[in-house]
Amino acid sequence: MKKKTALLLNVLLFAGFFFFFGVYSRQAKQPSWLEPGALTGQVRQAQDLITHLSQTLPTEEIKLCFRGEELACDRGSDTWYLPVDMDQTGWEAGSFQESLKGLQVLPLEDYTILDKKTVVADGQKVPLLVWNEREASCAVIDVVFTGLPVVRIETNADLDIDTVFAGSIVFYQDCGQPVWTLTSAFEAHERGQTTRDFPKKGYRLNLITVTPTGVVRKNAQSVLGMRDADSWIFYAIYSDGTKVRDKFNIELWNEFGASMEGYPAHFGTHMEYVELIVNGEYRGLYGILEPIDSKQLEISEQEYLYKRTYGRELESQLFDEVSPEEYLSVLGMEIKGRDGAGTREDWQCFRQFTELCEKKDEDFIKEAPKLLDMANFADIWLYLQMIYGEDNIYKNMFFAFKRETEGYRLYLVPWDVDLSWGNTYVDEKQALYTVYAPERADQYLEWPLADRMLSLNVGGIRSYAADRWRMLRQDTLSDAHMEEVLRGCIHQVQDSGAFARDAKRWPDSHHDGDYEKIRTFLQKRMVFLDAYMKKIEVGWE
Repeated sequence: MKKKTALLLNVLLFAGFFFFFGVYSRQAKQPSWLEPGALTGQVRQAQDLITHLSQTLPTEEIKLCFRGEELACDRGSDTWYLPVDMDQTGWEAGSFQESLKGLQVLPLEDYTILDKKTVVADGQKVPLLVWNEREASCAVIDVVFTGLPVVRIETNADLDIDTVFAGSIVFYQDCGQPVWTLTSAFEAHERGQTTRDFPKKGYRLNLITVTPTGVVRKNAQSVLGMRDADSWIFYAIYSDGTKVRDKFNIELWNEFGASMEGYPAHFGTHMEYVELIVNGEYRGLYGILEPIDSKQLEISEQEYLYKRTYGRELESQLFDEVSPEEYLSVLGMEIKGRDGAGTREDWQCFRQFTELCEKKDEDFIKEAPKLLDMANFADIWLYLQMIYGEDNIYKNMFFAFKRETEGYRLYLVPWDVDLSWGNTYVDEKQALYTVYAPERADQYLEWPLADRMLSLNVGGIRSYAADRWRMLRQDTLSDAHMEEVLRGCIHQVQDSGAFARDAKRWPDSHHDGDYEKIRTFLQKRMVFLDAYMKKIEVGWE
């Protein structure tokens, strides 16, 4: 009760500084690009001023703005962050200002004559002069031009201690867009299982509005080009030394497995990289993900969505032995879109699946194609085999039961796919619970459900999966296309300058940046699977 009261007070406090609804700032038209040398005159003026001014201006209260928007700042280093389009050679038009009266801002270096891509990739700091003409004082501060979006959070909480908190949030896209910031109040809590042990935390953040009378409402917004949602996942990307595995895998799944015939829903997620700053402290590289929820999968009130969170043995008799409130600890399962744990009736679909897995072969062969969507099943089996996603066999999987004419149909949706391409789990905190196992590249990934489907050739699954693999290898999963997707992910984290900044901020996390390990594993894995898919049509080993 105390936590909820404190949370509401924080929300009300920050709602006073922000709109009661999220809104992107709007300018009338797209800004142009600065010409090289456009700031030469301002730099000359700044260099002249600094020789006559006393550098005694305190920086604690400086609020640096660009095109009228206050920027996020790391107060410990007096460094402000401005997101730009790192793929454009031109510098975005606009000027720096200070929101307090009496303070002026001038660049001390004409960055328009510098190579933009180099400045961004190297994290080069550009100095600015902030000066008070009346008091003849000044201060030198720095700006970093990042190639990623930036998120600024303000809260009364201490994120190294508090697991539930509230405050205000601003999302900054690249500043060359007409609409480039989004502001909202929020409530949040820590999330993750083993990752809770890490100093860099992950969060689930809910966008809200607060009325003058203190009524809290959801505030669904499109964040960074993703779908409208009021709830967002902030993934800390702590243990993956490349920082690209999740993003790479999500992009691949979205290209071939997230669309289901007959449904406009997206059976997956999207992820965008950002750099996070909280209460004036740089917190590093994060991935923001769309939640996989009833809205994402268009689950109606007559349909059901479950998540396998922990690896537990699934036995149908357990549904009777314990209450739904205990299913998470006993079965490792939770239900989404229902208050609390739902009722026993809400669990009938998943129990039907569990009972199917317990049936004799003859009945299993007849009933499995009626419950499972065979196209979805083949895709997710191929996907998990490809990435060697053993962490998604017994957990990190969503089960969506969609109502169709003849009953319910089950669709499987992957989640949290960082343990892949050779990275596997090890029960050692010092290793951040992750170890690289290259020998897995030519090993079959066992999955009891899939193995049974294939050994019994349920619904002709062997030929279907082999044909599907051959087709995907011609385009979506061709070596050339996967390399292109991988390069795109590497480009975002490396050429934005964010990888190096995250490594400096979190030196105890993994930052090997060894992308050749992924490439080597991928190449060996695809050779192994190409041969394997040829064999499964003949028989099952």
